[in-house]
Amino acid sequence: MGSSNSNVLLERPGIDLKTAATVFGLLALVYYGIEISKAVWIGLTGPLSKVPGPWLNRFTAVPWKLMVITGKSGKMCLDYPKKYGEIVRIAPNVVMISNKEAVHQIVVEKDLPKSAAYEKFRLDKDIATIFTIRDRAQYRTRRRLLSHGFSVSYLKGLEPLMLSCIKDLEEVIDERCAAAAGGEAEIDIWHLFGCLTSDVMSETSFGGSFKLVKNGEHPIRLKMSQNFRRNAVYQTLPFLRWIPFLPKSQDPELKRLVDEVIARRRTSQDKIAKPDILQLLLDTHDQNPEDFSDKIVIAEMFLFMLAGGETSATTLIFAFIFLLDDPVCYKRLVDETREVFPDASSPVTNEKTVDLPFLNAVLKETLRLRAPAASGLQRQTDEDIVLAGHLFPAGTAITANTFPLHLDEREWPDANDFVPERWLSDYKGVPAAEKMSFYPFSAASRNCIGKQ
Repeated sequence: MGSSNSNVLLERPGIDLKTAATVFGLLALVYYGIEISKAVWIGLTGPLSKVPGPWLNRFTAVPWKLMVITGKSGKMCLDYPKKYGEIVRIAPNVVMISNKEAVHQIVVEKDLPKSAAYEKFRLDKDIATIFTIRDRAQYRTRRRLLSHGFSVSYLKGLEPLMLSCIKDLEEVIDERCAAAAGGEAEIDIWHLFGCLTSDVMSETSFGGSFKLVKNGEHPIRLKMSQNFRRNAVYQTLPFLRWIPFLPKSQDPELKRLVDEVIARRRTSQDKIAKPDILQLLLDTHDQNPEDFSDKIVIAEMFLFMLAGGETSATTLIFAFIFLLDDPVCYKRLVDETREVFPDASSPVTNEKTVDLPFLNAVLKETLRLRAPAASGLQRQTDEDIVLAGHLFPAGTAITANTFPLHLDEREWPDANDFVPERWLSDYKGVPAAEKMSFYPFSAASRNCIGKQ
């Protein structure tokens, strides 16, 4: 049909294929000529023209996007401020700011709205999660609906589910050690802890553990990983979505699997006996069907699975690496833990971990050195604003570059060293700069709902 219509168009009197090709070519040249001219004009004379940065980046976002999709954005966040200063233009309309006072102004004082970049993280372009919502009023409503599920009392009810996943991990490690010569086995903690946190999140958000620690893989987890990697590329290079032979951003098989999970819960007795995050989402839908549709339930399930699993795994893994590289810290943590839990079979509860100050210091220091989201907080000015002495017009996309603040020697003596003690008392006469230079969970109204 499309080919026939094209031939009809080309067979109109006075128009042949060669002429049509010439016309289309000229139109393309004019279009791209205008676009290039606009890019050059904005790059050289626009309101951000005085902001330093890589020369090519003032005309195109391609270099920055390549950094993102090749996993080099974290390195860029550390290198660019050293080379160009605390304010850097990383794309025609994107500025990265590493100034401590300006970052606090952006994230806390002004509480600027999230930038349009977050819309690209949506699995469905019309469905926003608590992470991708940009509208302030809509965000407050969503946070109010979900906040109960992240209260201390609610999370306490999830402890048995979490402990069952940890028990699986203990059994796997014991089995591998028992099967190894001398009772010692080599463990890939990167893989195993990733499986553990995914099991915890699936147990609480998907109606049951994926049992990755025991079995290695699960269809939903596999599809989610493929979907996430594909969307990460599509978010950075959106034109790929329109290439017909490439996979779609939404996997219909993944949706079918998740629909089955929801259907099973709605027809089972678990909805009474298992007050987990999945049930919270379904109850929220039942009570607020207009504000919390079925599509939102699914989108939030994916968000909690990915955000809760990957970030927790990264923190656990790096904490272990730091501890294994520091025998003194490792011994101190072991001694503290054994004092509170003298019996190895005693369940570890959130209530009792409050009595482990060094453990909490280890986790904070790990988050300072290896924050799971190291490429900054994306915001957008909704009015003209002065930051660090520079005027930024409304509509400017701003990356609040928090990673360099975590490693600033002025705020953190021996900033690149693992020093949990700095969180317990002043280190070298300097208190922990938690208020102004520590953003592993963001801050203010848009801080992570799972922060405890």
